[in-house]
Amino acid sequence: MRTIAMTAVMLLFTAHIACAQSGGDGKNSVKEEDSQALADRIVDSKTPVFVDFWAVWCGACRMLEPTLADLKTEYKDRIEFVRVDVDKHRGLTQYFGVTAMPTIFVIEDKTVRSSFMGVREKQTYRDAIDKALTMHKERGTKKE
Repeated sequence: MRTIAMTAVMLLFTAHIACAQSGGDGKNSVKEEDSQALADRIVDSKTPVFVDFWAVWCGACRMLEPTLADLKTEYKDRIEFVRVDVDKHRGLTQYFGVTAMPTIFVIEDKTVRSSFMGVREKQTYRDAIDKALTMHKERGTKKE
């Protein structure tokens, strides 16, 4: 299991994002949600985060979309879902070390609790989400 110190993420993203978004031609194009906003959603989330690294051209990513839509409905309001287009958010993609699509990370308390490359069965994702939710709940009761 890989642990990520998410506080360092913010510093690294600043450098990577500026380079990735400029595309080398000096023009910053406005994205639906920029890389910094995605990073903020991951870091600032009060719930576990399900991060999906995908690409428009990725056939396996398209195969996974119905499963992710079901999970999003099933876990609505209990977990944050973040989709990262690897072509638009190269800094985030590079930081997380994503080399294949789809790649999924389940993050709880700024720590990667599970990660998956490729398409898995829906139950595999459910198990990872449930584990993160249990850890989150336990952490919350300890703070009180």
